[in-house]
Amino acid sequence: MRVIRNYLVFLLVIGFFVSSLPAEKVKPTYAVVGCRIHPVTGPVIENGTIIIRNGKIETLGPAAKVNIPEDAEVVEAQGLEAYPGLIDAYSQYFLETKSPSGSTAQRRPPFSAPAEERSWDKTNFLVLDNLKFKKTTLSSLHKAGITTILVTPPQQIFAGVSTLLNLNGEKFPPMVLNDKVFLHLYFTTSRGGYPSSLMGTVALFRQSFLDAQHYALQKKTFLRFPAKVSRPEYDAFLERLLPYVVEKKPVVFDCANMQDIKRAINLIEEFKLNGFIAGANEAWRVIDWVKRAKNPLLVTVDFKPPLGSRYANLGEELKKKAEKEIYPRNPAELQKNGLTFALVSGKISNPKEFIKKVTQAVEAGLPADKALQALTIVPARLLQVDSYLGSLEPGKIANVILTKGQLLTKGCQVTRVFVDGLSFEVQAPAAKGAQAPSVNLSGKWKVTVVSQMVTMEMTMDLTQEGSSLTGRLTSEMGNWEISEGTLSGDKLTLVIAANVMGQDMELTFEGQATKDKITGSISFMGGSAEMTATRIPDKS
Repeated sequence: MRVIRNYLVFLLVIGFFVSSLPAEKVKPTYAVVGCRIHPVTGPVIENGTIIIRNGKIETLGPAAKVNIPEDAEVVEAQGLEAYPGLIDAYSQYFLETKSPSGSTAQRRPPFSAPAEERSWDKTNFLVLDNLKFKKTTLSSLHKAGITTILVTPPQQIFAGVSTLLNLNGEKFPPMVLNDKVFLHLYFTTSRGGYPSSLMGTVALFRQSFLDAQHYALQKKTFLRFPAKVSRPEYDAFLERLLPYVVEKKPVVFDCANMQDIKRAINLIEEFKLNGFIAGANEAWRVIDWVKRAKNPLLVTVDFKPPLGSRYANLGEELKKKAEKEIYPRNPAELQKNGLTFALVSGKISNPKEFIKKVTQAVEAGLPADKALQALTIVPARLLQVDSYLGSLEPGKIANVILTKGQLLTKGCQVTRVFVDGLSFEVQAPAAKGAQAPSVNLSGKWKVTVVSQMVTMEMTMDLTQEGSSLTGRLTSEMGNWEISEGTLSGDKLTLVIAANVMGQDMELTFEGQATKDKITGSISFMGGSAEMTATRIPDKS
């Protein structure tokens, strides 16, 4: 009888949450009024208005010249700055995989090896198939003003294919702008197998590109003279290379130091590849090479000297000086030499740190307007999405960020983000005068959620560090992560990432907390419920 009762409760809970899920997200119309508009591709507009409708920028201009539609929700933005959403064109956010391990096979001539022994070949790795959504990651990107990201594969010689996402807060299919953007290549080695040296890796690239060219010629000849020429044996690896070596789809060489840049330029020129150079934090050291080659640049703002650099091997003092004073000048040097580039996070995993490093590049001499272009219209052009992203113009996708203070200056704070015309308010950081937590809530809790339809029992594990909390709620519905939590005095706020029958939902709890009891309400799209929690004594 108890099993039947629990099952009925389970069904009621499902109905309770699922009934709040909309069948389809309707994109509202917004009028963002009173802001200073930075279109990037045009002059700044003082006291401007932006009309957003059906996910697009319908119009923008001085407030006196823009009529506000009757159906628009007015967003008061007096004193705020409006920019295009920022684009990080080389990142690994949401990527859920470990770096491919090296081969353990005995060394042998690589091109006589069966395909399954080519441990360096991950050309069939699609980033889109290896993504895992995390609400905290999305929130941190929005807080930094980032609305579009290129997610790249983990390090491997032939690493795989990247995916471009627009961070509209939904599951990945609605986020995808392009599922196959670049083939990524790294100057690395294979542990325990071929190639075991960088010289071997360069030789592997050359031989692979030559083989692809020969394979394409064999296929073409067979199709032209099928009665006279033998059909070439199918090779999956070479088939995957053909679009890049023969059809000239774009490839990206990850260059960790100045020698890698030279290697990449040589390969690009020899095989006439449509080649990009990523990383490139030592481009200033080979500026003549970079100026001559004119390859598109995805320049990291990770200013740590590479391991092989003299700046990393002449003592800790010189290394720190290089990181703070020398490498941050790399973008400015490229700009002074007339080179166009996008600024990217690369190996920086914290979006806030990424923007901080871009600001550091500005302080080191990169003009602020060029830095803004390197985060917006330039990466949009390199990714071939500038017809609908990268600037504030009528007809483009409404990726807009509002900031308090000018972007790339100290103290600047993103207050709201629009992605695909959907609005996301950004939670402000706790004020310096915020109250200290009155208690420590770390531990296990018995939770009861009561609504008009059902009573639901759960357990909660909380971990508190200062005023911040994380944790998990566990019930018959599964495990729900507490992605964000704040305790100011006795006021508790929790953001819960829930999944109900495959539907992602965000729940918000607000209430009061004492040492052994928590009370308040939990709200979600379309409803709310009362929540009470009592501490479970620690038996240890």
